[in-house]
Amino acid sequence: MKKNNRSMKSKFTALENQFLNTFFSGIYISANEFIQLGSKLGIKMGMNSRELLIKELLNKSDENGTLNQCAALLHTLIQSRIDKYHSLSRDYTGSSQMLSKLAAKANNTKSLLLREVQRSPYE
Repeated sequence: MKKNNRSMKSKFTALENQFLNTFFSGIYISANEFIQLGSKLGIKMGMNSRELLIKELLNKSDENGTLNQCAALLHTLIQSRIDKYHSLSRDYTGSSQMLSKLAAKANNTKSLLLREVQRSPYE
């Protein structure tokens, strides 16, 4: 089953890869958090790998017409992480340089999320 899911081409591949790679995204969203987001959107998701959960969440929310709500929930989650980075950098000034880099990467992830959700349906 995993092999078949990987061979399926998702229109959200760039976004899925961004969420999977903490180095580039600046954040880590756990499998449980993806499942919770799905339940808020009425999408039943079982415990699975993060890769499959991300793919399932984005594609099913697109099919259900709840993609904008999904993006809003993800945006809120990312923003809360950015706020936490800023708070930690104020409390622990020695780590502010590293935390500011993570916050910048998380902001880039937010931008990618908005671009991917708002792109033309004819692409």
